[in-house]
Amino acid sequence: MNALLDHRWGISSAQDRVWAQVTGLAPNRAVGRLIMVLQAFFDESFSDEEFILGGHIATAESWAVLSKEWEQLLPVFGTLNSEGKYHFKMSEMAQSSERMERVQVFYKLIEDNVITSISARLNLTDFRRAQDRATAFVSRMNWNVNFGMWTNPYFFAFRILLDGFHTQRNNFTSVPAGEKVDFIFDDRVEKTAILQAWNEYLEGRDEEVRGRYGATPRFENDQDFLPLQAADLWAWWVREWYEEDASLTPDKMRDLDFGKWRGKKRLKIVLGATEDQVVEALQAVPIELIAKGEYLLTGSFGVIKPDDI
Repeated sequence: MNALLDHRWGISSAQDRVWAQVTGLAPNRAVGRLIMVLQAFFDESFSDEEFILGGHIATAESWAVLSKEWEQLLPVFGTLNSEGKYHFKMSEMAQSSERMERVQVFYKLIEDNVITSISARLNLTDFRRAQDRATAFVSRMNWNVNFGMWTNPYFFAFRILLDGFHTQRNNFTSVPAGEKVDFIFDDRVEKTAILQAWNEYLEGRDEEVRGRYGATPRFENDQDFLPLQAADLWAWWVREWYEEDASLTPDKMRDLDFGKWRGKKRLKIVLGATEDQVVEALQAVPIELIAKGEYLLTGSFGVIKPDDI
């Protein structure tokens, strides 16, 4: 059966959005075309200690199923936002034990529909130390460097996520080999800089790796695209697990220990950067540009200008 042809438009607005944006066509034309791709939805969660980009990968058909059922759960188990609309926000659910008990029913939808969950972690203490080390390095080189967006935790976690996922793709047995994955993020102010730099980013990848990328990343509203609310659930818990256990993969994350209940064992993709890796990435910014002869560069990737010019 063709899931898109069988879809009944107008029953669930959340499900309609998933199908419409997958086909790239208006609903009245969507039945004439079916493009099945893998989609990854991400949200962020952060504190003074940790910054996490977390989410899930699934087929468009599975996201449509999850969106419809998630939408039905919201009036019963969700909370009201400032506009009086029901939604799921993990930080609001964590405000009381009664709300926390409702989380499991949402997680069950994730468990039943996604291929894998994925996270990119940046310890902010390590990140700040790495910036200090990188600044000392460029000072010794007698350069005046503004690292620009590279000092933004969201931007750096975004790069960890995309670089780590696509360069290590062959190691992730939970994601079908050869399938492109489209990345969709919750709307953020950083999207302008990321989108402006996207073509440059792709040009810097090897041809083989470049072929693994899907469409240009999108930034959407989590009230419209409910898979982003499912991503919020995962990002919040990943941050909690790391704040309790700073190892590469916390025990509770490995065991899917949510406190009063546990999830089923399943494969997860866990990405991150150590302090040394952050330093290496920051040092590479001016070195790469100078190697290209770009002694003065302005843009979202920063401003590099050696003092002796």
